Amino acid sequence: MQLNTERILTLIAEKANLLEGSEGVRSIMLTMFRFPSLKNKKVSQKTGIAIPALAAVRGELVKAGIIEKKNFLGEKGRTWIREYLNLKYEYDPIPNYNSLDLTIPDDLNKDGLKNINEVLNERPDADFSLDQSHATSDTVINRMLYLLKKGDLEGRKILFLGDDDATSLLIGSLGLIEELTVIDIDPHVIDFLSVKANNLSIKNYNVVSHDLRDPLPSNIINKYDLVITDPPYTNEGLRLFLKRAQQALRTKIQIDKDQHDVIGKKCLLSFGNKPPNELLHVQLSILDHGFIINEMIPYFNLYKGASILGQFSHLYYLQLTEQTNSISHNLDQKLNPIYTSEVKSQKGLPFRPLGYHFIGELRFNNQAMLFDNGRIENFFYHSLESAQLKIIDVFHHPYKPHGYTSVAILQTSHAAIHTWPEHGYISIDIFICDEFEKGMEVIKILKEKFNPSSSEFFYMERGKNSDFNYQPITPK
Repeated sequence: MQLNTERILTLIAEKANLLEGSEGVRSIMLTMFRFPSLKNKKVSQKTGIAIPALAAVRGELVKAGIIEKKNFLGEKGRTWIREYLNLKYEYDPIPNYNSLDLTIPDDLNKDGLKNINEVLNERPDADFSLDQSHATSDTVINRMLYLLKKGDLEGRKILFLGDDDATSLLIGSLGLIEELTVIDIDPHVIDFLSVKANNLSIKNYNVVSHDLRDPLPSNIINKYDLVITDPPYTNEGLRLFLKRAQQALRTKIQIDKDQHDVIGKKCLLSFGNKPPNELLHVQLSILDHGFIINEMIPYFNLYKGASILGQFSHLYYLQLTEQTNSISHNLDQKLNPIYTSEVKSQKGLPFRPLGYHFIGELRFNNQAMLFDNGRIENFFYHSLESAQLKIIDVFHHPYKPHGYTSVAILQTSHAAIHTWPEHGYISIDIFICDEFEKGMEVIKILKEKFNPSSSEFFYMERGKNSDFNYQPITPK
């Protein structure tokens, strides 16, 4: 979606107090565009938005001069939607969608579709060390039809995190998207997609060679409406790809010098079946990264020769609800195994830490603030909560005549702060069996909040066979 359009819909959502945000406003307009005769109750059913909220949004759309009446787009509204949302279909393009019935609308770009089977047959061989398995041609077409039915292709900015299936070529060839980018680690996939996209004359199609264990390029962050991914068949791989999806989806937008939240961007996830106890971890990983599961279609994806998957995987239609502050854009996961072959041979890998121990020394020329125990406590707990570290219990003790200690029992270990006001000194002690970046986020916030005259921070990797060696770190 274009930035100016996103700004308009964001302000309308805020004025209408619509918790579904700009994406909720778009879904209302999409439904009114495709189904102009629907009453409030039916529009509410299709969008999942309560009737009072729906009426409030329509009222704001009228006030903004976008539509003519609350329940009537009029030609003014239809023109606005075509121009700003870039919607094409003024009707349901796939009224009887069935994943077993590949009925393609007559007015789709036939030139882009007619050679797709031939193109897919030329895909480079799957690299099993990267957990690649090519989806069948029917599955690739099904993914496209599913997104077309949902209204997630027209005028959208789409990012693929890996695409050895070449689904992006089919979607790009339709001529409906605003922009499409593919990130992949495999040079053969990169070369293939680049050449074929050029041959098919696909516009606004970009291919980026990148290992997702490295931080995302800055021009990818906070940009996209939809992420499509079929990640490695491990929970470690899933978590990494969900992190990158969350970072790439638009969650913030600047309007007149103010930052506004963007809610509801989507992720289309394909992931294989797991035993119940492992499937629980899959669903928790999805929730951990701020996504909810709007829909799950079992055994949607069929693969060629993917014995490890049983030749099938499920399709998850995810929606992002919030930005998780702990997921740093600079997150590096080079040391963590994500592919099946790596995880299986994990015992042969070098030492991997069980956790990280952070210590900090804060010194103050002005000691006044160190006597305010309530303020210190607020800074401390705010830093832990902002880093998404779950607090199980807390204990704090004020000393006489002065001095203060607070200890937080975390879901992944503990954190403590100790003050010596008479010496202008605070010590920090944090141990987490969690992501390194969460600890970094805590000390960064503490340094910003306390603003000491001088400070030092160190960390050490803790676990069996670890070296007793604290390394200095500088929070940015």
